[in-house]
Amino acid sequence: MKLPQENARQIADDGSATLHFKLQPELLWFKGHFPEQSILPGVTQIHWAIHYAAEIFPHSPVFSAIEVVKFQRPLFPGEEITLTLSWDEKKSRLNFQYCCGEIVASSGRINLCQ
Repeated sequence: MKLPQENARQIADDGSATLHFKLQPELLWFKGHFPEQSILPGVTQIHWAIHYAAEIFPHSPVFSAIEVVKFQRPLFPGEEITLTLSWDEKKSRLNFQYCCGEIVASSGRINLCQ
């Protein structure tokens, strides 16, 4: 299984979207990362942000650069998380934020080619 179980999705007219997930322990991304306590890799979080943005917003999902990314709290198997996406078409910039409850786990800005 490559993608998390999506529980809900809200898309706003302002170029933003909010997705709610459950991180199933059997997700491919948890295997071997790490043996003592599995966590969702940061590269996976970036990949998912680009993947879901490509589904929702009319842009090219081709990666150009990461402007900034902050990993503030690990995401663990079984957790309920929220991914918030915001697409700035003029700048070809995707902003993302993963939260677990009210706690920000990670956030960043990615430039995508158009």
